[in-house]
Amino acid sequence: MGVQTIRGGRTTRPVRDFDKLRARLDQLVATYDLATISPDPLELPRRYATQDDQEVAGLIAAAFAYGRASHIVTNIGAVLEAMGPSPAEYVRSLDADEARIRFRAFRHRFHKTDDLVGLLERISAILRVQGSLGSLFRSVYLQEEKDIAGSLSRFVREILAAGPKTDGPAQKRLEYLLSSPSDGSACKRMNLYLRWMVRRTSPDLGLWTFVDPSRLLIPVDTHVHRISTFLGLNHRKSPDWQAARGITDQLSRFDPRDPVRYDFALCRLGILDLCSRRRRKEQCDVCLLRDVCRFPVT
Repeated sequence: MGVQTIRGGRTTRPVRDFDKLRARLDQLVATYDLATISPDPLELPRRYATQDDQEVAGLIAAAFAYGRASHIVTNIGAVLEAMGPSPAEYVRSLDADEARIRFRAFRHRFHKTDDLVGLLERISAILRVQGSLGSLFRSVYLQEEKDIAGSLSRFVREILAAGPKTDGPAQKRLEYLLSSPSDGSACKRMNLYLRWMVRRTSPDLGLWTFVDPSRLLIPVDTHVHRISTFLGLNHRKSPDWQAARGITDQLSRFDPRDPVRYDFALCRLGILDLCSRRRRKEQCDVCLLRDVCRFPVT
């Protein structure tokens, strides 16, 4: 099937050659590695050597991973640095009043000091009871489920239920930080955290080897949603949980054992502004995905 013209004179061509698309995606994955990681919130847990620190730093970084990547790295990097050499030890022995003073200047978009401390209080409660975030996830993970939705919902529910009770706007802001599939959202940040913890190959950490990578869903942010649509991998207008499931199902045709391995490279295209909402011919002309894109700029 050839190129078609749609309203506004823009051209589109349906992607029918899945072998070519898979080859191009594999090329893209090979192009982006640790040398191209900055800026990315995954930089933050990678600064630590121990599993406990990577789990804790990773959850804090993922929870606040909205907005510009460079701002996330700066703002949450400062938080982690203020915790000292071991975020896990700091959070495990958390004094909430001291933390409110220590982080009194914290602000990331619409989240402020009390939201950060509220998250730390809940992680602290989990560490004291479960020993680690990995132990908590192991306790709620069911291998026989189709995907990670149920396990992630239970994981988030346990964290939100830990620590002091909150309600109203404060609770809503915490629920935004720790989104759940039960809300119908794409859960981009929590799926991102699971990608870091579960996937075995670089740049991810591969800490939770008890979880099957094939159960993961792709973290759908504005970049992944847009680029997946360009590639014919997504047909939903909203970046919701069903979009995440649908994109992952499509990627499973290329790598059923590890469909989320394409996420880092796809997201790089957006974060580095190499595939923007306002597509530019000079970018499209050199893009690896040009000949499999449904909306090439000619």
